[in-house]
Amino acid sequence: MLETMEKTPLSPKDILKEHLRSYNPDYRYYKSIFHLTSGMIAITDGYHIIDANKAFADYFLTLKIDVFDPQFDFSSQLLRIDKYGYVYEGYLERPWFEHVLSGEKGHYKGGISGKYDIQTFSIGLTRLDEEACAYVLILSDVTDMMSYKCMLEEGIRSRTQEKEESEHRFRQYDTAIDASNLLARCDLDGNILYVNDALSTLLGYSSDELVSSNVSILFESDSEIICRQNTRTLLESGKIWKGVMKNIGKYGTHHYFATTIVPITDMKGSSVEILSIRHDITETVQAKEEALHLLEAKTKFFDQVSHELRTPLNAIVNFTDQALETYDEIVDDDVSRQLVKRYIERTYANAEHLLALINSLLDIAKIKSGKTRFDLHPYNAVTLAREAYENCTSLHKNPNLLYTFESSGSKIDIICDSVKFKQMLINLISNALKFTMDGFVIVRVVLDGKKCQVEVEDSGMGIPSDKLGSIFEPFEQVRDHGFGTGLGLNIVREYAQAMGMKIDVSSIEGTGSTFRISINAIL
Repeated sequence: MLETMEKTPLSPKDILKEHLRSYNPDYRYYKSIFHLTSGMIAITDGYHIIDANKAFADYFLTLKIDVFDPQFDFSSQLLRIDKYGYVYEGYLERPWFEHVLSGEKGHYKGGISGKYDIQTFSIGLTRLDEEACAYVLILSDVTDMMSYKCMLEEGIRSRTQEKEESEHRFRQYDTAIDASNLLARCDLDGNILYVNDALSTLLGYSSDELVSSNVSILFESDSEIICRQNTRTLLESGKIWKGVMKNIGKYGTHHYFATTIVPITDMKGSSVEILSIRHDITETVQAKEEALHLLEAKTKFFDQVSHELRTPLNAIVNFTDQALETYDEIVDDDVSRQLVKRYIERTYANAEHLLALINSLLDIAKIKSGKTRFDLHPYNAVTLAREAYENCTSLHKNPNLLYTFESSGSKIDIICDSVKFKQMLINLISNALKFTMDGFVIVRVVLDGKKCQVEVEDSGMGIPSDKLGSIFEPFEQVRDHGFGTGLGLNIVREYAQAMGMKIDVSSIEGTGSTFRISINAIL
């Protein structure tokens, strides 16, 4: 009856034991070594635990898991931890043990969900027997090591992020400095190593043209000597230099910079480079120079005005005083009467000159202050020029002088203030009549293309070439001739500019002069 009963099937563990006894004569040592080690060791077919030492079994018992339960699947423990963020490489493509046995990586780790946390194990797997498909599994707890590694990696990531953030900020600082400053670096011999786009563009160069060139190309000869002296002093003292530096652009333009020069040193404190930081102050310097020039011009102007006003006033006082001294003798003495008459005539002439001077000064002051109003309308330039010509006929008292008017047509329309336009011509004509002893004075109106040209030509003394550039300045007179205010030509220029006209002069000393007013014609 016992023989007829079915035999109880052997467990995988028993089958393995029988197999090992049959093929491995050293099996008797297996059990003792297996249980003596404190590490977690198990025999597995990849899915189930065939046998395990006490350390292995006890660990899973803390998790309330019986590794010898036929339903226990070791691979499910490794798969389960994926939801915590651990990814066991390859388990989705092939069984975990095949992945480990492939040896594609030097080491393999997996996570097992513990009671309160996830523990990380290094996995060692050795094939025990080809035929029985059994493997020796060794789990080494590397949780603390991995925690330290994570902390270290996090620290590295944090520092890397901080470094990247700092570098990003520094790049922004560099961009801001580069955009708001003009920067250049050179070596100790003055060879340019770097120049930012803002500086090279301002000077009219490309960066490539300046880099490797010597800084001497940016200086005039005298400025270069001063620059080298300053640089030498800077390097010897190791101090920062600040001052105004003048550079020459590619096309000869002058540029002024508020410059800070800083010596760059190595770890030993020796200067290796020179950094210059500049701010363009060209407009400020030019404005200052213009202001100084204007101040100088004003000072000269007031000196001349004082002189011009004082001269006729002194004459008026002196002649009046002399007339008063001889007043009692006028009735009986014809000589005294003639003398007093002459004094009074001179007083009258000086008073007229003084009045003309004051009126001219008032005209200039009104123009400069912008208070002069110009009533601009279309007028016939020929008519206006002829009226000015006729108004000056009374000044033509020299029989040796030919005084004529010429025109290329009877009507050439322009836009102007008629009163001020005639005043311009009267000033020019009166000057020509004063300074021409013989020959001719011609007032001419011609249409030259789209331009109306009004000319006053004479065969008089002419103007020296060194005076042509300043002839329109206040009180500027070619010669000390004792008459005139020296303001007439200045008024002509100011009126011309205000009405959009162009005034120029051509002259040869001893031959004559031609003053020409050019204005757009209405066609």
